[in-house]
Amino acid sequence: MKKRRPRSDDVLFISALAAILLGVAFLLYTTHTLVGVPHAWPILVFAAGAVLLYFARARRASFSIFFVGLLLALEGAFFLAAVLMEWKLARSWPLAMSIAGLGGLFSGLAAKKRLKAFFAVPSIGFTALGLMFAAFSFGVVKVTFATFIGTWWPLLLILGGCVLFVAYGISRHSPDSESRAKTRAGRSADRSGRDRGSSSGP
Repeated sequence: MKKRRPRSDDVLFISALAAILLGVAFLLYTTHTLVGVPHAWPILVFAAGAVLLYFARARRASFSIFFVGLLLALEGAFFLAAVLMEWKLARSWPLAMSIAGLGGLFSGLAAKKRLKAFFAVPSIGFTALGLMFAAFSFGVVKVTFATFIGTWWPLLLILGGCVLFVAYGISRHSPDSESRAKTRAGRSADRSGRDRGSSSGP
């Protein structure tokens, strides 16, 4: 039977996190890097994510709790950086989309200890689409998005095919598929042995 962590550990973790985040918030305020309480909301998002991550690992919570915690922590850190760099949300949201994809990939790996198609495929798709949209949002691609789609829309099919190939490779090398292959090989060997035995009889 697994021992539960004492609640004093929870108090220590939350107190340490609160002290660090409050210190960061006040330091940004006193150095005039971050002016105004409304601009500090990413710190609260990060704090919520960090608390969920702690309880997900300490209390062996579900995969969804760990994913939400990691997503909030990553997005909070990203939006704090975006506020400091004075990026508008209309410009920076594609990068937030890519970060959500990476969060899904990392949380799936942490929970399942290996790549699984059910979380790897949507995570890679979100990351790739976010990076593609970010290229337009940050002016890396000089043409408009409508013009690009009108000419280069087949790239979406190519990207979808690449993601499906990734899913195929993951499913081929997963332990479940290997065990099923061994089971089928064993059955075919037993069947061929019985056939040889029956053909050599009187």
